[in-house]
Amino acid sequence: MSESKIPSDRFHTFVAVLIALVTVIGAIISWRVASVLDAAGSADVAGLRALTDREDAITRAHILWTEHRTAHVAYTENDALAETYKALARAHPERTDLAHYGSTFGTAANQALDAIPEQYLDRDEQLDDQRDLGENIAQSSFDKDIEPQPHFANADVSRQKARGLFGAVLLLGVTALGLTIVDALKHPLRYLFLLGGLALFALAVMVALFIELLGALGLL
Repeated sequence: MSESKIPSDRFHTFVAVLIALVTVIGAIISWRVASVLDAAGSADVAGLRALTDREDAITRAHILWTEHRTAHVAYTENDALAETYKALARAHPERTDLAHYGSTFGTAANQALDAIPEQYLDRDEQLDDQRDLGENIAQSSFDKDIEPQPHFANADVSRQKARGLFGAVLLLGVTALGLTIVDALKHPLRYLFLLGGLALFALAVMVALFIELLGALGLL
């Protein structure tokens, strides 16, 4: 074997090992891209579930509030009629039917008021709409996650991280292609191109490590 062929064989071996290393690291980063995208999908699903649970809790609370509001309207109307008939009965004591009507409407008013939980009524027996809705939403969502925004935010962060890692994969792909071309070159400039490939390889690895570091620190 000639002395000139030995450095050439060493060069080809080095480039082959480097291409294999680039391929392995590219496969690892590609796996990370898939894992991060899977996490983004899971976060989206969790966000949609939380959004559905929140809308369900709000709907249930509005149904209960509507029932309470309907009962309060019935209470107000019956109470007003009861007071009217009682006033007429006092003005016309000979009319016993007026007192009976007053008592009947009073009973109906009390029954309507009994359908409303006391905590939703103020001192004037007026319905506190905001408290009614708020407490019913809280009760309907007990032990449920009804905050979708954090999940969607996590999904966006994961997709952003995946885009960064995918950029590193593309750099490694370009590096592998360039090294393959370098390996086929016979011109002395191949050493210059090899240095360029090494620099591109180092850049891709640093980009991937930097993105993973930011993710570990919670900055991405």
